[in-house]
Amino acid sequence: MNINKQRAFIIHFFYFLILILLVYVGIKYVFPLLMPFVIGIIIAMSFRNLIDLIAKKAHVKRVLVSIIILIVFYGLVGFIISLIGVKMVNFINSLFYSLPTLYKETLLPAFQTVTDNMIHKYPSTKSYLDSFMSNIDQSVFEYLTKISSKVVGMATGFASQVPTLLIKLIFTIVSSFFFTIDYYKITRFIIRQFREEHQKIIIKLKDNVIGSLGNFIKAYAAIITITFTELSIGFWIIGIPTPFLFGLLVAIIDIMPIIGTGAVLLPWSVIAFIMGNTKIGMGMLILYIVITVVRQIIEPKIVGQQIGLYPIITLVLMYVGAQLMGVLGLLILPIMATILIKLNKEGSIHLFKI
Repeated sequence: MNINKQRAFIIHFFYFLILILLVYVGIKYVFPLLMPFVIGIIIAMSFRNLIDLIAKKAHVKRVLVSIIILIVFYGLVGFIISLIGVKMVNFINSLFYSLPTLYKETLLPAFQTVTDNMIHKYPSTKSYLDSFMSNIDQSVFEYLTKISSKVVGMATGFASQVPTLLIKLIFTIVSSFFFTIDYYKITRFIIRQFREEHQKIIIKLKDNVIGSLGNFIKAYAAIITITFTELSIGFWIIGIPTPFLFGLLVAIIDIMPIIGTGAVLLPWSVIAFIMGNTKIGMGMLILYIVITVVRQIIEPKIVGQQIGLYPIITLVLMYVGAQLMGVLGLLILPIMATILIKLNKEGSIHLFKI
């Protein structure tokens, strides 16, 4: 009996190991290769209920409603991306060209004032401070040169990727139209390929995947929205130009593991204090404290309710997923864990006791 249990344990262990390896290979290599079609399926599933509702209420063919909905959707997405892109390009251009002036007219005088005060109080440090200022000038010049070369390199690299991105975009749009229009035909065909007893498992797995993905998106969309609102109001009060654009960018950065708003607000605060702008320096510091406190209060509740995972487990899974599978791992590993927990609660699998 013990031998049979050991044999069964070994078989199950290798079964799950092979399954995990197949999932890893699929996500790591196959998933990115088929990304346009994956996005197309996600778009089709996202608009399915809305299209069904409009087609039923308006007594219009589902095909026509699908086409209109997708045209409106891609029109809005294109408009938003264009608007944000233009503002981003203009901001980066103005920042890039104003860096030398910013250094000469603000940072350099601030450093000079600090060193002059130090020399006045401690005359013996004059030679060291003069050498320090000379090194700063040289370092800043080298840094600006590196930034210029990197910007040119990034622009060249992006230009070379435009044809590939355009092809992927075309396939994504076309596949989304096909998947949306023939959604039920495609899903029925896929279901028919399985035995009747397996069809219920497939449908349940699909519902769990969609539900988990939806809950995950809802949770972090809510967190991004709250953080964006706090940042935008804070930037507006402090007097930062284009507060909503900066609020959106920092809110997106805040979702990334380990980085957070501190990677932007704290250096910004330090630079503002060095430049003698106490208002912005204090404002950024207070804003960072407020956002951090609010985030620590709301995240456990939002994540716990929507995803069903403890925040620390979610953070660990996002970090491990990012290390193993890149950006996709940030989403996929927590979603997979949520699906396993749901299947375990339903009794479909038995991984752990609740």
